[in-house]
Amino acid sequence: EHKLTLRAIMQELGTEYLRLTNALMIEDFKGLEESAKVIQSHPLPNEIVVAIKNKLGSKFRAFELADEQSHRGASDLVKRAAAKDISGSARAFGGMTNGCVSCHKQFRATLKSLSD
Repeated sequence: EHKLTLRAIMQELGTEYLRLTNALMIEDFKGLEESAKVIQSHPLPNEIVVAIKNKLGSKFRAFELADEQSHRGASDLVKRAAAKDISGSARAFGGMTNGCVSCHKQFRATLKSLSD
């Protein structure tokens, strides 16, 4: 049985991110769109959200904002890939990546104990 832990979710997103990066490099618009959809709709079970909220306290809103930025970038990437817009796809990829990196920079160390 697959157990959705924060670590498992991040590992799955990392794998999908690498697929997406490769698709961008070879202008595989179908692959870009598929991977962006997976990232956009990744699961985050309520019990993990509650644990993150409890751990972060007043900083939880900043976590939500970084997560929203990542999801907006992925959503934009879905649209750009569907339109076969490689430059727009690259910009959307950058926005999504900035959201991911911002979240990791701010919260990875604090949330590490939830990943084990």
